[in-house]
Amino acid sequence: MKIPESIKKAIESGNESDLQEICNSLHPADAAAAFTALNEEQQIQFAQFLNNDALSLITSFLPAPESADLIAGLEEKDRTVILESLPDDVVTDLIQETDEDQQKTYVELLSDEKKDAAETLLGYPEDSAGGRMTTAYATLQENMSVKEAIETLEVTKEDAEILARIYVVDENKRILGKVRLRDLTFNAWSTPIKDIMDHEKLAIRAEEDQEEALKMMLKYDMIALPVIDKTNQLLGIITHDDALEIQEEESTEDLEKAAAIAGERDEEGYLKSPVLSHFKRRAVWVFFLAIVAILSGLVILNYESLLDNVFILAVYMPMIVATGGNTGSQAATMVIRAMSLGEFTPSEFFRVVWKELRIGLALGALLGALIAIGSWVLITTFINPDALSSITGKHSLNDLVITVGIALTIQVSASTFIGAALPMMAKSCKLDPAVVASPAITTIVDVLGLLIYFGIASMMLGI
Repeated sequence: MKIPESIKKAIESGNESDLQEICNSLHPADAAAAFTALNEEQQIQFAQFLNNDALSLITSFLPAPESADLIAGLEEKDRTVILESLPDDVVTDLIQETDEDQQKTYVELLSDEKKDAAETLLGYPEDSAGGRMTTAYATLQENMSVKEAIETLEVTKEDAEILARIYVVDENKRILGKVRLRDLTFNAWSTPIKDIMDHEKLAIRAEEDQEEALKMMLKYDMIALPVIDKTNQLLGIITHDDALEIQEEESTEDLEKAAAIAGERDEEGYLKSPVLSHFKRRAVWVFFLAIVAILSGLVILNYESLLDNVFILAVYMPMIVATGGNTGSQAATMVIRAMSLGEFTPSEFFRVVWKELRIGLALGALLGALIAIGSWVLITTFINPDALSSITGKHSLNDLVITVGIALTIQVSASTFIGAALPMMAKSCKLDPAVVASPAITTIVDVLGLLIYFGIASMMLGI
């Protein structure tokens, strides 16, 4: 029997001992996933059947909105126990999901130490380094011996989220370096901390964006990243599990922006997010791009006489437009990814667009030649001369395929240029490059492609 089904069965039968046994046998993350699969009524029963220890473990693995709903259904004394047991950054995320009055209520349930930590974290934007850090870390003084350091950690070990990195600070809590637990384990007790510490002081300011924190952790292969204030005082750390969450959020955000989906993502997930929420996030961009796409129709209307004279040109319109959109999106994707990895900055605009323009010219020339030759072979093979003259008018087949080849070459070159240039221009203007990616670029190059195609055809065919 599948685990969610067994949980549902235990809830429906009111068998608390079975539910306890099932959840105890699961990893808390799996139990949390099962909880999210239940309906609202079943979730309330689930929370009532489990003890606080089990609920605390499960809550730390739930999305913030789900954990807020779970806590809201408990009695006040149970809320206090669970809130106190959770890491301070998890508590902060949970509190941020509630309304202002409820936030005050939850904060008042916390101990003074927990309350100070929560209020500190709530003072930073959710998507900043300060908003993602935890204040549960361990520190030592450089004048301590290894024995003194271990004795200090013995007292504070339960308050630290990780001990793989222990920070050495001065009397003003400014970072001097760090030591690892194994450094303490494999050195004599009399060894001074200053003799075995790593003097690396890499850190990020609390007000920096969470994406910058992620980049630093990836670049320097860090398990934890210290977060400091303007005076270089250590405020907290961002741990590797937080970095994974940031990476997932940023990747999802970029993917959604590239698909012209606006607004904040609902943490409840796709199925539990209201239809209205999805509608609001998609409607504005879809409407805007639809208006822009009307320009394509106006271009076709303007060249109606050209199509009347050489009707076969209409056959190539979808190909010209689609190829430009595809190559523009490819260029934009490559540039956005390279910028996000820090491979170059907008100051290298001309180097990047020149490279993409050369790539576009090569692709366009190849595609243009292949389409021109392929069209000539197919048309001469499968269309008889009488039928051909009725769709090409007074113009020769050679002129037609050359026109298509040249138009396609220019369209692909222009599209790759635009695909590379627009994200870099957006970055220079402090906008997210993903916003101008597909389908925004696709819509733009669609209109441009028709202008290029009909412009070349008018010039080459003399119409």
